[in-house]
Amino acid sequence: MKPDFSIVFPVMNQEDHIEKVIRSYHRELTKRNFSFELIAVVNCSHDRSYEVCSKVAKEMLHVICYKLQGCGYGLGILHGLKKANGKYLCYLNCARIHPDELVKSLKNFLTDSAVIVHGVRQEREDEKRKIGSLLYNSFCRIVFTIPNRDINGNPNVFNRETYDRLKLRFTDSMIDLELLEKARKSKIPVVETPIYDYSRHGGRSTTTFKTVFRLMKEAFRYWLKTRLFESS
Repeated sequence: MKPDFSIVFPVMNQEDHIEKVIRSYHRELTKRNFSFELIAVVNCSHDRSYEVCSKVAKEMLHVICYKLQGCGYGLGILHGLKKANGKYLCYLNCARIHPDELVKSLKNFLTDSAVIVHGVRQEREDEKRKIGSLLYNSFCRIVFTIPNRDINGNPNVFNRETYDRLKLRFTDSMIDLELLEKARKSKIPVVETPIYDYSRHGGRSTTTFKTVFRLMKEAFRYWLKTRLFESS
């Protein structure tokens, strides 16, 4: 029988905590009587993340693991969504989303499954992350006229009809921008859900000001591909 929810998460260099994360998601969703599958997509990893995820998938029901050769946050998400069997779809950043925040997002979605539920981070860990987030989100709101406060926020939850309409295709971090812009153009409501705990499960944060510049460059390439190249 197909599950209600397919929950997709890319995994990159998370050997030290990914087993704990998957088991915590599984335990909380089971306790709350959700029908689900957890889809881990390991790509661009240089550690034993795939071996760890594969081990958990063999030990636990409703856990699936894939490995990709290419890199890109969106690449892992797109692959997982393509393989998903659920009636409803969700993708998230498993390095930071905690089980209670995931459950809250899924419950909010079930109150109106015609919308996109979009997680919005309420706090950043330090001033560097706050400034970087402000710069990137302000840029996207001005250039792409997106009203949402946290472009790269998550979890994102939507139904299959929405998934089919949006035809997501960006394989980098711009998949979040693409989701929100296409939702606006398609007049699909986006309901923001506050995410209070966005602390890392393990490892070290890789966010620097270089990350902000990378996102800006990716956003510029996104603009070129969606404005110039597709209209020519």
